Amino acid sequence: MMGWWLALAWAEPGVDRCAKVEAQAAYQEGYAALQQRHTETAGAALARCLEFEPTCTPCRYELGWNHWARGEFAQAASVWEVVLGAHPSHAASQWIDAARTRAAGGDVEEVRTLRVPIGQRSTPQEGPVQLTLVARFQNYDAAPTHSADHHDTDIYSPKSARFSADGKKVYVNSLEGYKTVVYDAGAHTKLRAIRHVFTQEDRPLFGGQSTVFGYAYNRRSPGGDPNLFSGKPVESALSHEGRYLWVPYYRRDYDVGATSPSAVAVIDTRTDAIVRVMPTGPIPKYVAIAPDGKSAAIAHWGDNTVALLDLSSSEVDGFRYRPERLVVERVLPQAGLAGQNRDGACGHCLRGTVFTPDSEVLLVARMGTGGVAGFDVKTGRYLGTVTGERPTPRHLVVDPTGEWLYFTSNRSGYVSRIRLATVRQGLVGAEGKTVHLKGFEEVRVGSGARTLVMAPNGRHLFVAVNGRMEIVAVDASTMDVVARVRTDAYPVGLAISPDGSQVWVTAQGRSGKGGNSVSVYRVEASASGPPPG
Repeated sequence: MMGWWLALAWAEPGVDRCAKVEAQAAYQEGYAALQQRHTETAGAALARCLEFEPTCTPCRYELGWNHWARGEFAQAASVWEVVLGAHPSHAASQWIDAARTRAAGGDVEEVRTLRVPIGQRSTPQEGPVQLTLVARFQNYDAAPTHSADHHDTDIYSPKSARFSADGKKVYVNSLEGYKTVVYDAGAHTKLRAIRHVFTQEDRPLFGGQSTVFGYAYNRRSPGGDPNLFSGKPVESALSHEGRYLWVPYYRRDYDVGATSPSAVAVIDTRTDAIVRVMPTGPIPKYVAIAPDGKSAAIAHWGDNTVALLDLSSSEVDGFRYRPERLVVERVLPQAGLAGQNRDGACGHCLRGTVFTPDSEVLLVARMGTGGVAGFDVKTGRYLGTVTGERPTPRHLVVDPTGEWLYFTSNRSGYVSRIRLATVRQGLVGAEGKTVHLKGFEEVRVGSGARTLVMAPNGRHLFVAVNGRMEIVAVDASTMDVVARVRTDAYPVGLAISPDGSQVWVTAQGRSGKGGNSVSVYRVEASASGPPPG
């Protein structure tokens, strides 16, 4: 039987609330107890909620998850049937079949290795946005039966995806495969795989550099040259109007504890070849390009620092690090961290990074300790941190108008927004400290809210929800969930095409389950709704 704690990733409240105060309070008590694995307390609170308000959908939905957590799958299905009787398009529709399967003695590992069929459609079907799975590249089925389901051995723990500036190609970073795989976005075919493996013949790519900011190597390359390595590609960003693709490496393969300098590759998108490799700090998980194109920022997950690069040159040989290293409060020493889990031993755990539209302020999400740090780009001065958001902020997005800052909160499962002017004003008075802000608007999408992308016209947000194994679409103006669609297990990365017609999602996997796929969803608007973007 599936351990009930595994179901907590899916035990999410609905987008609506109880109408009565007493019912809502009982719901909150029940949900909190369920998160703490106290199913008896949770069940009693949720039952009390329904006594106060028999029609409260969130309470009934969570009651179903409480049954699931206790291994009572038939009861879970029965409860969700009531939910769907009142709300046919409710998220319970995504899970009721799984509950029935388990009630009949089906394989509980099926959910953890969820693979959705080509043609999978989002709910509600009458909503303003619909997503349909139209193609996939995967490394788990060597003989797929659908012509749009492609077996691709280069896909190994895919982390992120990025469309080219013209929308014709998609770049997928295959973390454990040490490759960036390039696809034709229109034909849905593979073009090539760029290998992040460096030998003596590649020495010119490094320009004689092996470190920056005085970072020491705590692990040595077996060959003695630190630039002989394989890199684990994480995220990516485009500069110079799409000519260059920047790909940071989580670590060099021989740096087992991820405590030594890593690197970032620069790919020329005209040839899809690596044309330069530059050293970075430890665990450079994210890279962002300033709107004016003059700067790049690389956030180092490993030690609370950010590096700025001068991109004023049009040629890669002219790219230079700025001399100052940006620090959030203090540099995290790497000594003694090699044997620890670096997903937790990371200080502030810096990740999502974005420049303000005028390129004057750099914002960086502190996924570990909370808040969004700010820096003055011209001077490199740490302005302080603004907080007040839900825990574990991960991905930052500024809307096309520059009015709103949107972000995901991973563990707590929210998409939130706050006016960018409010953030900047808070940083003005922070003086290197933490300032609590008000004015956040939010919607809960599900545990494991990872990558967030905004449609080109700013109307909708799309988020990869790792715990629920879904892509969720959110109306950017109302902050309402408008669509949900299931994905292969444990989605992480997202990319949206420049015309808003496609969303590509990577499923990385977790603990050896799920993952190893890249799914392509067509995005359409309802007949009476606005364009999908």
